[in-house]
Amino acid sequence: MLAPRAFVLLGALAFAACSDDSGSGGAGAGAADSGGGPAAGGSHAGGGGASSAGGGGAGPGGAGGATDPGPDVDTSDPQLYETMFAADQADQDASIALGQQPAYLDTRVPPLGLLVVYLHGAGAPSTCGSPEHEKVLAGMGFHVFGPCYSSDYGVGNCGDDIEGCRLEAFEGVDHHSFIDIAPPDSIETRIVKGLAYLQEHNPEGDWTYFLEGESPRWEKIVVSGISHGASSSGVIGHVRSAHRVVMLSGPYDVGQAWLTKPSITAADRFYGFSHTADDQHEGHLAAFESMGLSGEPMSIDGASPPYGGSHRLVTSAATGDGHSSTQAGGASPKDGTGQYVFLPAWREMYLDDP
Repeated sequence: MLAPRAFVLLGALAFAACSDDSGSGGAGAGAADSGGGPAAGGSHAGGGGASSAGGGGAGPGGAGGATDPGPDVDTSDPQLYETMFAADQADQDASIALGQQPAYLDTRVPPLGLLVVYLHGAGAPSTCGSPEHEKVLAGMGFHVFGPCYSSDYGVGNCGDDIEGCRLEAFEGVDHHSFIDIAPPDSIETRIVKGLAYLQEHNPEGDWTYFLEGESPRWEKIVVSGISHGASSSGVIGHVRSAHRVVMLSGPYDVGQAWLTKPSITAADRFYGFSHTADDQHEGHLAAFESMGLSGEPMSIDGASPPYGGSHRLVTSAATGDGHSSTQAGGASPKDGTGQYVFLPAWREMYLDDP
């Protein structure tokens, strides 16, 4: 059995700093990149876990489709579950990007039966994902997990094949000569091993519902991230059939071929969000256009969902850091009641029904 360094608690967590693809600093989600190939894990494939008292209307998970009752979440003791663990606690073969990986489940709200995998920006953070943003998402009913991954290689070193670097970091398969990411250090394996670990340490969430055999159950997963993580989320959505892709302050792989390639995830399931005060803003708009995101750039300022049906959302709200403001945290503006100004936009991007 793995050493039980994971813990469950309520309350806030220190918010990790986020840096963009060029390595410049900024408050926000922290840093890291993708990771690779699926590994074995989980107590069952495709859903279900042990039945629990007070489960949120969900029995054992099915194989998908209309009869799938969703994960068997135990709601008998409503609370925010927070679990933190390093990748090598979940997989002894993990050897790099060993920061703390946050996971959240809020059983005070009805579970959606969807997992958000949230990817931090470029660098090597001590806490991955974005704890503050992930807690906001958990408050919507999502299961949320922020894996650590390799994102400190510098995309400028990848030349005209940044996709190759991102794919290698995601799959742990050789796609680019500049980096060398083994499967245990890849995003995809980190998801599989992480969900198995969470099943053991937070069984109330039935986390292995989001596995199918030895692979993530992508049709039940929203892949999302900020900056470098936004670009990597876009690449993942091109090669896996995700439930949805939400890209904050990204993508920024200007002129890269992957932006115009056909995508396995339907184009109308991609969303992007950019701040006009972000130095990368024009690059984000160009990427939205190249990827064929629905609609035209639409300001959310003073507007209400669904923002004309556009999936290319823009803001000019007052902030000290446009790049990191698109996710919850210190730079993201709040209204007079203390609520995040961008909450309606986040709900529109992440939820089927805002």
